[in-house]
Amino acid sequence: MNIHLRLRAWALASAVFTAMPATAQTPASRATFPDHPMLPRDLEIELALNAAPKHVRDRATVLVLDSTGYVRAREGTNAFTCVVSRRGGDVFPVCWDAEGARTLLPIDLDDARLRLGGTSIAEIDRRVADGFKNGTYRAPSRTGVAYMLSPMRYRIDETGKVTPSNPNPHVMFYGPGLTDADIGGVRGSLVFMNKVGPDGMIIVPVGSREREAILSESRPLIDRVENALGYKASVKE
Repeated sequence: MNIHLRLRAWALASAVFTAMPATAQTPASRATFPDHPMLPRDLEIELALNAAPKHVRDRATVLVLDSTGYVRAREGTNAFTCVVSRRGGDVFPVCWDAEGARTLLPIDLDDARLRLGGTSIAEIDRRVADGFKNGTYRAPSRTGVAYMLSPMRYRIDETGKVTPSNPNPHVMFYGPGLTDADIGGVRGSLVFMNKVGPDGMIIVPVGSREREAILSESRPLIDRVENALGYKASVKE
């Protein structure tokens, strides 16, 4: 198959992180909310860790999604927390450092809980925006890093249609309120902003050699993830 050019504070109530059942459906269970697919546990753990470099992933905490929200699947020993984000149907693995896990990861946690409880994507987006205004959410207060080194990212709409995004393995640095003009950035180039806002990130793509190595290493996992999501590449792809 061709490779496609393609986480309120951290301390939530302990009940949120109860053990997840070992069984899961394949392909991904998404009967009620197709945009928040549930993957087999082992596969989701592997996909979440795919976001980070090996020296980080080996000791990172991992969260996975069950029918009520995210739960802790593995307790790590370093400062990083890896998760497969599903916010707004944009499915991708990301690994947050301690500051990101404290400030930005809770948005993913709340998104999944609300969405699985029946809240619309538009309403969740409104609540997140309001949350930054009323203090429910806070921008990172210091410099920090999040990894999105995986070549896998998928857009899943409310009907369940899966569209792979171009692979763009990159590192993110917290840049609340910054613009491309502030950092000399141009989208798609050496460095740029993903958005302007309290959760804005400075995006730094990896080099071409690193990108090719990541794609090669991830190829078997890509096949398994796309099979679980029910995605089949067309002949043209």
